[in-house]
Amino acid sequence: MRNTGLCCPARTSLLTGKLAHCTNVTSNYYPPGGFGKFYQQQLDRNWLPGWLQSAGYNTGLVGKFLNEYLETVAPNGYMPAGFTHFEALTFNAYNMTNSCFSLNGAPSTCYPDDYQTDLIASKARDYIDSYAAAGAPFLLYVAPTAPHRSSTNGITWYPPTPPNRYANLYPESQVELPCGPNWDVRNHNLPRRGVAAVDAAFEVLMATLYRYRLRALRAVDDLVASIVNKLARTGLLENTYIIYVSDNGYHMGAFSLNDGKNLPIEEDIRVPFFIRGPDIPAGQVLPYQANMVDIAATVLALAGLPLPGHLDGLPMPLNPQLAAAHTQLVLMAAAGVAAPATIDTGATAPVSSAGTANATVLTTMLRDTTLLEGWEGAARANSTLEPVGNTSAHYKALRLCTDTKLLPPSLRDALTGVSDPNRTFARYVVDPGVTCYKYTVWCQGNKELYDLAADPYELNNRITTAPLRIMNRLDAVLSALVHCSGASCRNPYSLLHPGGGIWSFTGTLQPQYDQFYRGLSKFRILQCRSVYIPSNELTWTQQVGGGGGR
Repeated sequence: MRNTGLCCPARTSLLTGKLAHCTNVTSNYYPPGGFGKFYQQQLDRNWLPGWLQSAGYNTGLVGKFLNEYLETVAPNGYMPAGFTHFEALTFNAYNMTNSCFSLNGAPSTCYPDDYQTDLIASKARDYIDSYAAAGAPFLLYVAPTAPHRSSTNGITWYPPTPPNRYANLYPESQVELPCGPNWDVRNHNLPRRGVAAVDAAFEVLMATLYRYRLRALRAVDDLVASIVNKLARTGLLENTYIIYVSDNGYHMGAFSLNDGKNLPIEEDIRVPFFIRGPDIPAGQVLPYQANMVDIAATVLALAGLPLPGHLDGLPMPLNPQLAAAHTQLVLMAAAGVAAPATIDTGATAPVSSAGTANATVLTTMLRDTTLLEGWEGAARANSTLEPVGNTSAHYKALRLCTDTKLLPPSLRDALTGVSDPNRTFARYVVDPGVTCYKYTVWCQGNKELYDLAADPYELNNRITTAPLRIMNRLDAVLSALVHCSGASCRNPYSLLHPGGGIWSFTGTLQPQYDQFYRGLSKFRILQCRSVYIPSNELTWTQQVGGGGGR
């Protein structure tokens, strides 16, 4: 799951363990985002590469860092703090056949005769050889741009360029464009309107893009295979964690939209995540909504290193030890136990609702909330910071997975959702006894609520039929996350019910809390903006300083 569906905010969250509203990198371009915003705020002074380097790791990056990165930002060349080797794309980052790289802040070198993905794979293998010879642990961040659209000038974009060996792969007769139930459907709550006609020409356009993306991804497959083989040959494979993830999803025809991202729809927020390594059970599929901000916490926990107390994310419950650490941090936050500057994940005894250690693990208590947030992600230096209201993708959304059914069955869901033959695990991972919901508030004032278990393609907005007591609580929990930081992001119920006792949405449903939740002011966004301004996103947390629903 990604929290913000743009590359720069997502990549910044991955490396810092902080949500986009905490870094305020909200766009791909400066001033609201991009490399310029990252550099301006010196976010490399407190992030994953630096933490690992301080622990004796070699740290490397090869490929894409952030949009508009140029080594010339500093007089003697710039590379972020915390990296041993930093070989990042600069000019022509999206030109797959003439990419340019800067190594450790040195002047850029361009490679007109190399296909970008293959070149990144070759460089990554060289770094693995170097790190293997050094005998120290390492982090290597390998970041091809494929299957992003290609461009030679950053203005005109076309389908991703595949390598010559795959130029004719996946002919039209053999690959069918996947069109889900929300194809040729218009969601009038979305600020971006669908095309005028979902006709044969539109389908050809989307199908062509889809095939080119698959062709470009085959080179990424080759990259992954070559890295795995290199680790095997150097004897490092069985002692190395490999994580495969993307910085955003991508819609192509859903809700009649042209291709794009940065919306809270499932096509945009769901991203692939695969991990292998020591003590990670093979073949396991976790029905848990992990987030981009969880990756830093997970990597540190796997490395046996303490977690900085300010992290917004949690270790993913990938094995019993990580699940225990996850539970401990969730319950510490719920109990109002102040997190130390660093959190020792080696001590994995669970914490009870009263905040005391138990001798045995009886239950794994998982965070049930995810904050989704987006602003006007296309804003550039020469554009206004106040985008046109009817097109701005400025929103806040709560994705909640709870063990309590919140909405009564809907006839429309029964007819269009569960019976859909195209519903796959990639769309919705079934967890018996758990139902996921999504509640979205747009800067334009419109709202959406979906039961994702019954309606995974988001066709039936339940906002007008949901019980008021449920909506009061959904709004309150979303509000608790909108300005969260650290422990309150890991468990928003710590703001609603300080002192502990409530650590999940189910706990809030007790009737004695009805009046409290009814009395909280509702979240709203005053103006559609491209940057995070706390006073522009009104919540009850700004008014009462942290709640008190006991």
